[in-house]
Amino acid sequence: MTFSRETSKKGLSWFRGIFSMATLLFSTTLLVPSLSSAKETTGVLMVSNKHISAFDGKTSFSPKHIINYQNLFIDITKTKPYRDPNGRIVAIPRNAIFKNANEVTFRFWHPRHEPRLLDGIVVKSYDKNGHLIHHGVFDRGVFVSMMIKDLFHGKWVELQDVGTFVQGDKSLYVKVRIRHSKQIALVPFATFLQDFANRINTEPVISWAVK
Repeated sequence: MTFSRETSKKGLSWFRGIFSMATLLFSTTLLVPSLSSAKETTGVLMVSNKHISAFDGKTSFSPKHIINYQNLFIDITKTKPYRDPNGRIVAIPRNAIFKNANEVTFRFWHPRHEPRLLDGIVVKSYDKNGHLIHHGVFDRGVFVSMMIKDLFHGKWVELQDVGTFVQGDKSLYVKVRIRHSKQIALVPFATFLQDFANRINTEPVISWAVK
């Protein structure tokens, strides 16, 4: 929007104030996930790469169970995959895209300086001599689209947090809300990360960066 030279400073200041407030409300509503309480949730689902089922165990979505990504990173090699406490594995994908990769690293990126939000992941692959082969930065829009297609079979979801939400289980889970419902779904973080790795460079929105 452009303003004519006759626009008063007072009017311009008022408009900027209203615009800033509207922008803040918009970003707070759409970009920052809300923490779910038991009163808002009618059921919890557990998601795997094969099916979605009702979860009858004990969960807690308290903020204290949400992880801080500031120091979280995952490095895997052909002989040493990532393994969560329940034995779920994240391994280097067995496809042509990672054919020459001996090591793959995952770093979690915080463009909004909010280390509790799963904003982005930086992925790099290296050959057996430690030379960089590919790299890419992927954001939450890619993650949501991927989960809708691969894990939720077309059901729209809203990505919220990652944490240790299942009582007695130290594994990490991605917490999402099924849109237009009060259901929460938990996706094992290892399942999420493996599915994401398998999809890299399979379509334009999940492509490696150009060297």
